[in-house]
Amino acid sequence: MGTGLGVIRRLHRALDALVLAVTVPLMVVMLGCVVWQVLGRYFFGASTSYTDEIARFTFIWVSLLGAAYVLGRRGHIAITALTQLLSFGPRRVLEWIIALLVVGFSVAVMVYGGYALTERAARLVQVSPALQVSMGLVYSVIPISGALTALYAALVLAQWASGGEVAEDHVSLD
Repeated sequence: MGTGLGVIRRLHRALDALVLAVTVPLMVVMLGCVVWQVLGRYFFGASTSYTDEIARFTFIWVSLLGAAYVLGRRGHIAITALTQLLSFGPRRVLEWIIALLVVGFSVAVMVYGGYALTERAARLVQVSPALQVSMGLVYSVIPISGALTALYAALVLAQWASGGEVAEDHVSLD
């Protein structure tokens, strides 16, 4: 393993640890809120609106951060019929094109568009009904997730460029 490849893999692992350190506690909070909602409705005939909002907002954050994490693990569902027909060289070219498109989409739509949405919500002082939390805070996960997605895709490209392979965890729909 070359020095560059080792650095890329360490960066990848550090990024994984960071994303999981944020996502796992958010999942626990979300689970707690959902359980509280069910118990409250079932046993007490009432629910709290703030736990519903917390569950919804943590679900948004977990979903978007989790999507970036799964991309880094190359674990997204993939339709592989075309790539399996190709030999290694053309398949690698197609994979590079796809990864570059992911970087482009992540930066253009998620980072720039997400930042514009976040900034607009903060400027207009949009707040959630129950918690009175700035919707800019809720929306801020979009550019964060976009940056993480672009970084994960760039790490995959760098790993390929350094001669390494990235383990594929995708599920084929073929």
